[in-house]
Amino acid sequence: MKARTRWLLLGGGACAVLSVAASAPTMLRRMDAFRVQRVEIRGTRYLAPYEALVQSGITRKSNVFDAFEPWRARLLRHPMVVAADVERELPNTIKVSITEAEPVALARTPVLAPVDARARALPIDPSTVDLDLPVLTRTAKPDAKGFFKDRATQDAIAVLNLLRHKDARLYSWVSDVAPLGNQGLLLNLREPLGAQALVPADPRALRLRELEVTLSDLSARGELSHMKRIDARFRDQIVVSLDQANRN
Repeated sequence: MKARTRWLLLGGGACAVLSVAASAPTMLRRMDAFRVQRVEIRGTRYLAPYEALVQSGITRKSNVFDAFEPWRARLLRHPMVVAADVERELPNTIKVSITEAEPVALARTPVLAPVDARARALPIDPSTVDLDLPVLTRTAKPDAKGFFKDRATQDAIAVLNLLRHKDARLYSWVSDVAPLGNQGLLLNLREPLGAQALVPADPRALRLRELEVTLSDLSARGELSHMKRIDARFRDQIVVSLDQANRN
């Protein structure tokens, strides 16, 4: 009988501890000692930290033990934010880490607007930020949320994004991009100046390795500066046209 009574008492004590633990965040949110006094915004380049703070909804009335998800959800609604993490540092600091959308190209809307890999126009003013990006020469209008829904624009952005990650040198050479309907994409290059590259519209069909080898071979032979056009749309060959008039 005594043993049973002791077990019941211990069980009741455990339930009390669990109840206090579950209610602790609610209790702490009511304490002025944990009001937010400092917010650290990290990871922003194009988005002003103050703008990110306002977007998050964190104020001086917020508490470090408030739920983070509403703040995170508000941040993710901003077109410049693709990921956001929030953490607390006791007693009064909130730390926000942001992953920004990166511009891949400039689209005519009709003014030049930076566009990311999601084919979404970004609220970055090219006149205030140095953006050395390829220009999409022909695009449809974006929707109300800034997304380009037309296939030609999406294909061009997908190919440029692949180049950006897999062949930064060739990406940096691209001046502008024009869709050719079913014939792929035309890349006008600034290096070699005035040269062109023809590539498939589907990034999965872009044979970057063969393209890189061909360009490296032309460079090794001193013929890269004479290249007029390189056509990488074919499955089994890369076709190069040289400027014969200016060759030695």
